Amino acid sequence: MTRVACIGECMIELRQAPDGLYSRGYGGDTLNTAVYLARLGIGVDYITAVGDDFLSDEMLAGWAAEGVGTRRVARLPGKLPGIYLIETDQRGERRFFHWRESSAARQLMDLPETGDILNSLVGYEVVYLSAITLSIYSAQGRAKLIDALHHARKHGVRIAFDTNFRARGWPRPRHRARRL
Repeated sequence: MTRVACIGECMIELRQAPDGLYSRGYGGDTLNTAVYLARLGIGVDYITAVGDDFLSDEMLAGWAAEGVGTRRVARLPGKLPGIYLIETDQRGERRFFHWRESSAARQLMDLPETGDILNSLVGYEVVYLSAITLSIYSAQGRAKLIDALHHARKHGVRIAFDTNFRARGWPRPRHRARRL
């Protein structure tokens, strides 16, 4: 059976309904891919960090209910997931507002267990991540992840990279994203 690791960040999603009230869900590019793969019957683990709050508990339960593996999810005491709000205009165009500067997922590459998590990548057939994934880590964190991806490739792991790019997520100057 093919095993896939999806690396990224799941965030709390707030979406305004026509009556002005907001509904709460969760999502993110790499999580959405993990869920779609699990629904197709593909073995998939989500690699991220979440807090120890009720929202993080809800997220983990939702992923497990969808068949997404959570054994590589780091739990960080006192941390919270990021949040984004979707505003939709009259033409149906969506605009996103993010609050993720101190989210748990941003610390994934700087934890005591980071080495074990990154070493586990050689146990998958495919590792999937996005440009958004790279944008949430520090320069040192990105370097660790990229080194681990090179190592995994040498062991036959295929890397799937989604170029989903949000300029707002990258530190200035933005050309740093282009140099990766």
